[in-house]
Amino acid sequence: MSSESEKELIRVNNQLCDFSIDGRFFAIAYQANLIIKSSKKLEIIHLFVFTDIIEYFEWSRNSEYILCANIKKAIIQVYSIHYPDWKFKLVEGSAGLESVTWSPDSKHILTLSDFNIQISVWSLENRNVTHIQNMKSSFHKLHFSPDGSKLAVVVSNENQDSIEIYKTDTWKLSKKLICGRLSSIDGILWSPNSELLSIWSSFSSEIKLIVYSSVLERDIGVFYPTQTADTSELLCDYQRELKGIENVTWMPSGQLLAMTGFNEMIVLLNHVTWKPMLQLYLDPVIKENYLNKVYEERIIQTKPSSKNTNKHILEEKSERPVNIKIGKKDDIDRLSIAKFDIFEFSFCGQYLAIRHQLYPTTLWIWNIIEDYFDYMLLQNNIVAVKWNPTRAHLLIFCECAYMFEWTPNKATCIETPRNIVVLDARWHPQGNIVLLCGYNKAVIYEIENKS
Repeated sequence: MSSESEKELIRVNNQLCDFSIDGRFFAIAYQANLIIKSSKKLEIIHLFVFTDIIEYFEWSRNSEYILCANIKKAIIQVYSIHYPDWKFKLVEGSAGLESVTWSPDSKHILTLSDFNIQISVWSLENRNVTHIQNMKSSFHKLHFSPDGSKLAVVVSNENQDSIEIYKTDTWKLSKKLICGRLSSIDGILWSPNSELLSIWSSFSSEIKLIVYSSVLERDIGVFYPTQTADTSELLCDYQRELKGIENVTWMPSGQLLAMTGFNEMIVLLNHVTWKPMLQLYLDPVIKENYLNKVYEERIIQTKPSSKNTNKHILEEKSERPVNIKIGKKDDIDRLSIAKFDIFEFSFCGQYLAIRHQLYPTTLWIWNIIEDYFDYMLLQNNIVAVKWNPTRAHLLIFCECAYMFEWTPNKATCIETPRNIVVLDARWHPQGNIVLLCGYNKAVIYEIENKS
């Protein structure tokens, strides 16, 4: 990280700051003000005034527009970067507003009404609106294919779930999937190439995952968690069975499909056979493995004359076994099951960052190509991680005035600029600068070493 002069603190509403998709600008929402700045020179390009407190904003994919919303009052306003006098405003009616997002073509806005009564598709060009009805109430995210050509929606009618696929150029229904007679659909996810849709049931009597091909227009794979009991094809020796399907994510190349269960298990499926290739159980004891690295945060007492009497460092531990700290019961909602809340592949797809609520101060970084781990054993609960969008480089945040930087070669502890307590971050698309976000402030931080 750079040790150059620290940038000034930026006042924001609830972490509302982000770079445009092309990286040329970044936006800041502060009270009712939307400030657009240049990413290079940091000068103000535009200052827009919203009609109320800004609770949400989002850049369009073409970086030409930015929408602002007050969710409580169901007000949305769209601003243009190149035509600042142009505005588009809409107010949702009696259905209310649950969430809002851009369509991939940057020409439409999609709003999800309260209680998921309907999805409304608003055209910026002619102000026409199209409605999609009966979205399943537990789904609060719209699932566009990565190429932007399709929208998959889980709908529920008479206690039967199905999937409707819409073409985004016309917003007309192109396919309805019954999904292998699944009575309940608990998750869907497009593959990186936009050709496959993974569909899973987590809680019904028949827990399974189906892989549907939009090119062949049929199912091409099915996985039952009980398949993990057969280790004949696994590249590891674990004998545990995946309990349910909690979360699913694709490797960026699409060659592996990773999923988590409700018993601290992770399974990686081969994209050809759709059978388990690797699996991991989050064991609370780190055992001997010469490839594994364990980085532990330590606090060192410094001289009384210094500003901070304590200094935080990361130290690599060589002794084994190492016991992983288990979280307090109060850290987990008593009405819910402890789960994986960080489960993210690196840009290159070789590494998978993992955190489970049972072990809130520990991060597993799994090298899935060589099947070994780096462990980050920290003092405070991990609240977020952010992979660099250009290389294997990870930032880890713990709701304190320190952050942690990991690369395959080393891990370090760094004081945050101006002692800001960082909750999250936004990378510039080029991976050379990052916006560090606190409760109501942010700061731009430059990355020095690009190796």
